[in-house]
Amino acid sequence: MSLSAPVDEAQAVHVEERRAVAAILRKLSVARPPVGITLLTAGPPKGYDPVDLPACALVTEAESGRRVYIDRTHHDCIVGQFHLGLGLGPALVTEGHYLTLAQGFYTPEGARLSKAHSASLPEATITALAAAPLADVPMDVVVDLMVAICTPQQAMVLGEAGAVRTGEFAQGDLGAATCSAIFAAPALHGNIVVSLGDSTGRAFNKVDASELFVVIPRRRFRQLIDMMENFWIRPQEMRRLIHPSHAPRGSSGEAR
Repeated sequence: MSLSAPVDEAQAVHVEERRAVAAILRKLSVARPPVGITLLTAGPPKGYDPVDLPACALVTEAESGRRVYIDRTHHDCIVGQFHLGLGLGPALVTEGHYLTLAQGFYTPEGARLSKAHSASLPEATITALAAAPLADVPMDVVVDLMVAICTPQQAMVLGEAGAVRTGEFAQGDLGAATCSAIFAAPALHGNIVVSLGDSTGRAFNKVDASELFVVIPRRRFRQLIDMMENFWIRPQEMRRLIHPSHAPRGSSGEAR
């Protein structure tokens, strides 16, 4: 069962919407396949394999075609466990001590506050986190989050889906732990997240210097679809309306 488990009718709508989202990413020429993330409150879905990996590494595993999950038993990162609410986490994590013990550029206060300011799911909110290629998520499995690794230009389009429909800007992240930024933050706030990820998460997911993460929660799928269905612009008219240098001669340049 998913954190946002819907009734059957809503699930049918959701399946059609996630198919449309996958088609949009193809239209935008996003090179890497989008990944469907499921926040589980019960056992793992049938056909998903447990993996002993950091939570953030599930993205690239799913990109490769696998259906995988981590839980309290199967994982390889206690930082991810903490941010996903799968374990309370020792002071090593919660106070950020690991950041100062293994590298020299964090101050103790900076490390502590970086954890305090990072999004974390409350303990026991979920029992596991699962990932699969968006195009290969089973029909009966809910996709709570869609993760795409793409270029800034593509991220700009995806990230604006909420803003252009409701005026609500996407949430930007500049280096929180990747598990916090791409799983916990969008799950907590229900907003689109555009994230650089951290150095570890970028390395695990083989993120190129020209790429970043975009995460779209399921409640935002319809906004992305609506935006793309109404995606048109008249550049000359836009220039006439807002740029005085493009206004007709004798005009004050004000919009009419």
